[in-house]
Amino acid sequence: MLPFMQVAEVQRENPQDKAFVELKELFSAAASIDAIKIFYAAKDGIKSSTQAIRDLDLTQKKYYTHLKRLIDAGLVERADGAYRHTTLGKIGFKLSEAFTNAISQKDRLDLIDRLTKAKNITIDETEEIMRAILKDTNIVPGERITDILGPVRMADTWEKVVEDVIEYMDRAEKNVYIATQYFDMRVVEAVVRACERGIKMYFLTNEKENIIERLHVVLRSLLINPKSFKSLFSLLNSPDINIRYRDFPYTFIIIDEKVAMVEVPKPYSRTFSLGFFFHNERICKKLIESFNVLWEKGTDVKTVVSKSIKGFD
Repeated sequence: MLPFMQVAEVQRENPQDKAFVELKELFSAAASIDAIKIFYAAKDGIKSSTQAIRDLDLTQKKYYTHLKRLIDAGLVERADGAYRHTTLGKIGFKLSEAFTNAISQKDRLDLIDRLTKAKNITIDETEEIMRAILKDTNIVPGERITDILGPVRMADTWEKVVEDVIEYMDRAEKNVYIATQYFDMRVVEAVVRACERGIKMYFLTNEKENIIERLHVVLRSLLINPKSFKSLFSLLNSPDINIRYRDFPYTFIIIDEKVAMVEVPKPYSRTFSLGFFFHNERICKKLIESFNVLWEKGTDVKTVVSKSIKGFD
């Protein structure tokens, strides 16, 4: 291959493929029981290889061959007169313990897999059942299994997303963060109900030009119900609801900092493709951080909305 072709080949190298190669090397280094024994022994430090060979019942050839592969893979290093885990090795050890514990509960995890595919129970019900199934396990020491596994529920239609979002909003107790490019009257009504209960509402839209047009649609529908119209007018003048616009790539919603919905849009049209619901406080925290960055850079539209309502009043 000519040099310039080699350069082009390197430039085309996919970063993910490189990561896969590194993963292959890690898995290969620990792809035998003997290697795993050495890796586990390195947790507390192997100060004497002679003693380790006897304790692990290995030949010298097997011991040093596997030890070298663990070192080459970056899992073990020689430090302070002993073979110990590197930082990568420490992370790998914790993951291996988690997998070992998970394997011991495989029957229960299989049951959870079937449970998460059920369509006739809510996410909250799924969460409670998962906790009951795993209440006496310690699959991930120091963490709740539901924080790791979810549950994660996929919604393959916008209709399903709306149904679940409304269900959560109707039970919200503290706050709701919404960043969306979509307009659905049912969600608007849920927002109104939540605000009437004193729920703090933060609403981001990425279509400033359409918000007034969409608001007019809402207002026309509310004109037939003066009570709802009055409620909406009061809400938009309430500190509990805040509206800004700012461009963002996909819809995401966080409710009570405990439940989140994240949209996966079609890459070629930025229209809805899939939605995922997470019961994960860490994911919610990360999404709120992203929301706050967008919010700080956003432009307030509440005044414009209030003026439009006055025009209908």
